[in-house]
Amino acid sequence: MEVVRKILNASQLLSVIPLPEAFKNRKLEVIVIPAEEPAERVKDKKEIEAAVDFLTGSIPDEGMDLEDYRNERLKKYEAAN
Repeated sequence: MEVVRKILNASQLLSVIPLPEAFKNRKLEVIVIPAEEPAERVKDKKEIEAAVDFLTGSIPDEGMDLEDYRNERLKKYEAAN
């Protein structure tokens, strides 16, 4: 996030923003930050399809269900303890 910081005379700000009486005839620090972050760009359908196509087949399908994968991992890492 970018931030802009500048020291100005109060008289330079009076035309932009009303200031309390205590600020007049003084040097003031002005800090400008964005009110909200820009939204992340949403990928279009073609980009998503390309990513899915790229990843398809990365993990070989061995006909196992989730429970089989779980048991396989438990056996593998149980011995490591």
